[in-house]
Amino acid sequence: MKKYKLSLKDINSNYFHFTLGNNLESIDKNGLIPKKGKHAKYIEETKKVFFVEGLNNLLILFDCWINVYKKCPLLPEVKLTYGLASKLMRSKYFPMFIVDFYFFIIKNSRRHKKYAYKEFDKLFDECILLQLDIKENLDFSFSDIDEIKSKGYKKRHLIEMGYSLKYSDMNSNKMDKWNLHTLSNKIISPSKIKLCYINNFTNIRDIFNYALKNTTLDLKDMCPVLYDYIKSKKAL
Repeated sequence: MKKYKLSLKDINSNYFHFTLGNNLESIDKNGLIPKKGKHAKYIEETKKVFFVEGLNNLLILFDCWINVYKKCPLLPEVKLTYGLASKLMRSKYFPMFIVDFYFFIIKNSRRHKKYAYKEFDKLFDECILLQLDIKENLDFSFSDIDEIKSKGYKKRHLIEMGYSLKYSDMNSNKMDKWNLHTLSNKIISPSKIKLCYINNFTNIRDIFNYALKNTTLDLKDMCPVLYDYIKSKKAL
């Protein structure tokens, strides 16, 4: 696979997708195959490839992901009910005070934070970043719908699960640039994909640190969940 050297222009431009490093051989041969993730399968109607625009939006995506990890149930027997819970949360017959109470009791949970940081740490050990040479209206459309937004969840619950008002337009069902996706069932061919690197390293940890060093975002204000994670790692 060809490589792509990151530069300052990538802070706000270009399209990026991160994935497990052990997927690289398959991607080099078959491209990025649209699919539903283990959580998205309960929400998304069609298979897609997700990506972000610019490294600033990669940091925003990370802020959302850590937040989601913090809200996940920790007990194995409760995790199995994820699919049911995702349906109940958008049911007009289910008492929403139960959902509100759940978010309230885990809000400052140290165990949930520890779990979230542990899961996020795995990204740095296992993932790589890919640059995608894709075109609007051919591979994706900025006017496409974010299916999570359009599923009928309460706005306050979407905010709890990571759709921060700092970077998400909650008055529109359209995609945000930190959570873009291709057209349904659209394969991104190997010729449109390059492996990102910085300072001769392709691991996501070095790329993450490069993005932190050069970001134009006020992370403390814009991405407070990610900011707290960084402080815990003494990365600032």
